[in-house]
Amino acid sequence: MPDIGQKIKEAAGAVDNLTKFKKFSKLKASYIEYDKFADSSLREGYFCYNCTYWINTTGGKCMLVQDDGPDVMGKVSNVIAPHGCCSGYEPNYDKLHDTRTPDQGLSVDSEKNKEKITATDVT
Repeated sequence: MPDIGQKIKEAAGAVDNLTKFKKFSKLKASYIEYDKFADSSLREGYFCYNCTYWINTTGGKCMLVQDDGPDVMGKVSNVIAPHGCCSGYEPNYDKLHDTRTPDQGLSVDSEKNKEKITATDVT
C-alpha cells in the first residue's frame, strides 16, 4: 500500500507545476472574439467552444491563454469567450459536428480531415 504522505506530496507538486506554467497573453496568442457569432450555433465553426484547451467553468477559461487583457481588436472581456478563437486553436472533434447533408458527406474521408496540414503541404 502506497504511503499516503507521498501521494499528497505528489499531488501538491502537480498542482504547483500547473501554477508555474506561463500562459500566453491574448495579444500574443492572436486571440479575437467574434461578436457577430455570439448567438450562433458554435458547433459549426472553429471557435474556442470547439477547442481542446477551452474550459466552460465560471466563465470561459483556456489552458493556454490568459483570460484578462485585450484581444487583437482591443476588446477586454476578462473571459475566453466561446465565440472566440486564437492561433493555438486545436479542434475537439467530440464537440464539432458535420453540418453537410448526408449525400454531401458520403465522399468525405473524416479521418483524413483530422490530419494536420501546414502551409508547406498546400501547393
